[in-house]
Order: sequence, then C-alpha cells, then structure tokens
Amino acid sequence: MYGKEETIKKVILTDLDSKDDTLKHLKNFKKENEYVEVSKWRDCKEIIDMVDDT
Repeated sequence: MYGKEETIKKVILTDLDSKDDTLKHLKNFKKENEYVEVSKWRDCKEIIDMVDDT
C-alpha cells in the first residue's frame, strides 16, 4: 500500500480463472472486509489499463 491516505478505501481482488476455490475464498474475504471488491479479471484489466502511472 502506498499513498497519502490514512485508511484503506478500496482493494480490488481478482481471480485469474483458477480451477480451485480461489473465487469462493475471495468472496468470503469480501464479506468480512467492507473495503474489498471482487472483480472478474477482464474487468480488473480494464481498470489497470486506465491507470496513468506517469
């Protein structure tokens, strides 16, 4: 984590189409953590592609 924020606002977790129970575990983790969002990897890729890292 980096930046000037005092608290975590949002963490996006994504599953890369694994064949195990990863997605289920991510969804359970989301239930326990209000700042977590679970996204499909294609949606996450679109978000990352929009980030300007300059």
